[in-house]
Amino acid sequence: MKTRQIERDYLDRCQSLAVLGGTFDPIHMGHLAIAKAVSSQLKPQRVLFLPCGQPAHKHDRQITHPMHRYQMTALATCCEPSFDISRLELERPGTSYTIDTIKALTAICPKGAEISFIIGADSVKEMKLWRSIKELLGICRFIVVPRPGQEDVGSHIDFMTKNYGGRFNLLDGPLIDASSSDIRERLANGRSVQELVPGIVENYIHAHGLYNAIKRDSPLENQNKLSNINIQQPPNFDKAQEELRIRLSPKRFTHTLGVVKEVEKLAHHYSQDIQKARWAALLHDCTKEYSADKKRTLCKLWNVQLDEVFEANIDITHSLLSAESAKRDFHIKDQEILQAIRYHTTGHKGMNMLDKIVMLADYTEPYREDWGSLKEMRHLAYTNIDKALILGTKHTVKEETEAGNPIHPWSIDALKELKEEHSGK
Repeated sequence: MKTRQIERDYLDRCQSLAVLGGTFDPIHMGHLAIAKAVSSQLKPQRVLFLPCGQPAHKHDRQITHPMHRYQMTALATCCEPSFDISRLELERPGTSYTIDTIKALTAICPKGAEISFIIGADSVKEMKLWRSIKELLGICRFIVVPRPGQEDVGSHIDFMTKNYGGRFNLLDGPLIDASSSDIRERLANGRSVQELVPGIVENYIHAHGLYNAIKRDSPLENQNKLSNINIQQPPNFDKAQEELRIRLSPKRFTHTLGVVKEVEKLAHHYSQDIQKARWAALLHDCTKEYSADKKRTLCKLWNVQLDEVFEANIDITHSLLSAESAKRDFHIKDQEILQAIRYHTTGHKGMNMLDKIVMLADYTEPYREDWGSLKEMRHLAYTNIDKALILGTKHTVKEETEAGNPIHPWSIDALKELKEEHSGK
């Protein structure tokens, strides 16, 4: 699949996007602190890390190979739900200009999406020299990050607004004095970069001998030091729902609320634990809109084992990753909830009633657009749940087959068992 198509698979549902570009040579804690501040203060649906190919202002030094810069950035950002990464500039030939990037993203994102570009305060006074600056200011908002010693940034913003137009947001911190050049120098001299880069990035640097650092074996499973370990608190449904409202596109969030609504009714009808059903429904698609690259990176980092079918169709790993995210990000410990999330896409042999009602609610939620057997499934949902799921699973198998995707053995096993249970009633 072409990268542009992969990007469309998640950016075409992104209503608000904050772009953080750079060489990321290497990515460091300052970059991540900025992205977290943007996410916290302005709450875009995504902060998109955009490693550049050949930057317009850095022809004076050799840039590390794009593959390494991309992999380091992917590893550093993949555990943060609101962060994602794009190959857009890496795959564009020639020098990277902001106007070209913003135009490309505008073409991918939904009409009317809010696109912002994050820059340092020291860059504002140079903006008048940027390529097509008036056109750029007309289609993109700028988020300005304060720099230590840059006290006149307000006057530069006023000048740009008065003379060139545009929209600016001055971020409230963080004031971080970190630089990739200092980190490269430290590594070349054998000095520690602990606390300057995420632990998993430091491991990658040493494993590949980048920046003349001493090469050493370094397993990917080593955890990322960028994360301040969350204090384990009991899950809060309303708080989780609000977090998903930001994380998901409006269409996906509406679908999620529909699944919650339907699963409550099904759980009551079949005498199941309604709270467990609500949690499984709320979180079943929490990683659905991650990019393919982010899903692959998380599978490796979280040690989610992929068979040939998942490797061939990475999108359906969202069910596996959503179960992991429910555990890691939302502190869900109940194994029945996690199981219902994990198998809601494929089904599996030996499904219990919670598994069945979550899978069925995903098919029949009230906001879903009509398709072949939906009306019949909604009727059967409360009279013959196995037959309803047989219709849904057959529909999925047909769609995947027509799309040229392999069918997971779990779905085949589930369909066979459902038919046996139905025939035995």
